Amino acid sequence: MNSGQLAYGLRAYVKVKQLVITINQRDSQALQRDFGISTAVADEIYEAIDDYFDRGTKVSICPEMEAFESRGKQRPFVDVYETDDGALGLECILFADGEPSEAILHVEVSETDSQLSLYYKYIGS
Repeated sequence: MNSGQLAYGLRAYVKVKQLVITINQRDSQALQRDFGISTAVADEIYEAIDDYFDRGTKVSICPEMEAFESRGKQRPFVDVYETDDGALGLECILFADGEPSEAILHVEVSETDSQLSLYYKYIGS
């Protein structure tokens, strides 16, 4: 990842972190307002979270300093790749109460006029 991609990746990380905080708060209105996620998709997200985690588990992503680091593990906690249309794809390992889990959040982030837009894809493993 070159320095330009890293800077873009860090900005995308901040956007994804905001998304995960909002998901953890189960704030459907904020998901709609801030990320364009419909109520139906928000319900699917909550269902996926409930499939992976016990109720009351604090869901998060790794600290920024560890996000793109792969030393000592098979993959980084946040794996970034460029999609065919030039957006950034991010596969983010979700953390449960501060520990990595098997759940992976898949999103795409694109930039238009210096504004980042996030597109939720799915949560899988």
